[in-house]
Formats: sequence, structure tokens, C-alpha cells
Amino acid sequence: MGSALVVGDIGSGLTTFVGLLYTAQLRLGTEEADEFRFSADRETIRQLEAIYGELGSGRFPERDVNWEEHPLSFLFGFRSGVLGGLRPGSSEDEDGFDTVRVQVGGISAQEIAELAQHDAILEESTRRLLRSRVVLPLVDASRLVADPEDPLAAALVRYDRLLASTLGVVARFIGAERSRKLRRMYPLFVVTKFDRCPPATLKLLGAPAAAPAQWPSEEREKVGRGILERFLPQVRKFFEGASRARDLHIEDPRWFFSSLASTDGPQGPRIARRSRVPIGAWEPEYPFEEYRALILELGRLARRLPRAESGP
Repeated sequence: MGSALVVGDIGSGLTTFVGLLYTAQLRLGTEEADEFRFSADRETIRQLEAIYGELGSGRFPERDVNWEEHPLSFLFGFRSGVLGGLRPGSSEDEDGFDTVRVQVGGISAQEIAELAQHDAILEESTRRLLRSRVVLPLVDASRLVADPEDPLAAALVRYDRLLASTLGVVARFIGAERSRKLRRMYPLFVVTKFDRCPPATLKLLGAPAAAPAQWPSEEREKVGRGILERFLPQVRKFFEGASRARDLHIEDPRWFFSSLASTDGPQGPRIARRSRVPIGAWEPEYPFEEYRALILELGRLARRLPRAESGP
């Protein structure tokens, strides 16, 4: 069983991302019930249903959930077959499903600063998060401003440093695993609020005019590299330095792009919705294929990740 750690800044759309991930798994669970499963404890389901209810009603989540106080943990289960043609492999349960645990937890900037300088006494829950080999950093596209004098640029500089420090700490924990096959990191970047990315930035990145789900893989990589080079230089330096390390292997980052369509209403913007025919329910207008691809990638990684040891 693998684990994945979601890393996001306050206001970066983390709560909405979690809600859309839940929305996508509900649809997959309906359309691909024989190939995909989802499970979580009662408290996690309660939180996810609350966020899902807001999105389905056309309301943006009122505030970011404090994931330090309310961590989420849920399981995706996959079986080889039509769902992306997952490779055959050893099963994690008696029904032939491989599973990946997705943990959404918060690590404060102060903790990261302390960990980057010296070892600290950590709770086991934090240690589990830091040993996650699949890491999902969120990048707020609305902050990708080309003008360094823009007030949003300062927030992006701060997040660049924080994200680089976080990845560095996770890399140190992974690199301390006794087994070499465990010392691997799989970064899956999710660019949130892509519909609010400034036009000048899209032009600077050479982003195609089509929806991201229609982009060839080389275009995704090109846009992703551009984001790292132009807007996240500290994160780029982390990857360059880590690529030379002998105790850790980092896969090339993969990129996914999230958005949420909105309409103007009498009380302000509201989330645009679409009907889930023939079910009859409503869901927000979001790039389902992007989330489907992300979930499938988690499934593929679930088959590749060996069991972690007890950790450092």
C-alpha cells in the first residue's frame, strides 16, 4: 500500500482540490464500479460530503479547512482491466484490488523551518506524512504573475521557499529508508485555479489554447518546466540538487491542471454546474478527465510502490 501527501499553501485551493478529487471518485465509482473503489472513515466522509455539498450547490468553500487539525485519510482501490489498463500485479486484498492511501495533512512553516535545520521530535502521524513517496504539490495559477512588482509575487516567493523546504524534508525522510527500493519520490504537481491564470503568463509559458486534457504529454511537460523555471526557482533547484544525490531517486514531475467554471450571480460569482445524466444529480463544471488521469496515475503508482518499513 502506498501513500500520497498533498502539500498546499493557505488560499491555494487545497480544500476545493480535495472536494473535486472526491467528486471525481464518486463519478468513477459509478461508471467503473468493477475497477475502482473508494473508502474512508466516517469523519473523513463527513468532511468530504460537506465540501462536496457546497461545490454541488454552486458555492465556493467558505474557507480553507485547517488540515493540521483535521487531517484526511482515504483509500483508492484499483483492479487491472478497462480502467486505464493497469498492469497485473500482486493484490493487496482478497478481492484483487491494489490500494493507495491519500493523506491530506498540514505541516506548519515553523515545523518545516525547524526540520530543515535539525532533527526534531515528531508525532508518528507527521512521520507518516513525511515518508510519503508520492507527493502532490499544489500551485495556485492565479499567483503566477509575470510582473515581479505585483503584490501576488511576494506570496509566490514565500510559497516557493516553503515548498522547496517541504520537499527537502520529505526527501531526507525517504532517503533514510533502509531499503534502496524505498528511496524514491514521485512528484505529481496540480496547478489549481488554472482558469484564473493571467493571460500574459499563459503566453509566457507557451500554453496551448486548448483545454489541458487535450494537451500532448510534451506540452504538459513544457508548461510544467516553464512554471518551475520562471516562478518556482527554489523548487527547481531542489530537483536539480536531488537528481545528483545517491541516496534518493526522484521521478520527473508530472503535471495536472485544475479549474472550476463560474458564473456571475446577484450575490457574486457562483460555481457553474452540470447535470449528471442519467443519475440526475449535479456536479460542478471542472476538468473531470484531468482528475481521472490523476487518480489513474495514483493507481499505477500503487502497483509500483513497495511497502514502507518502520521509517527513520
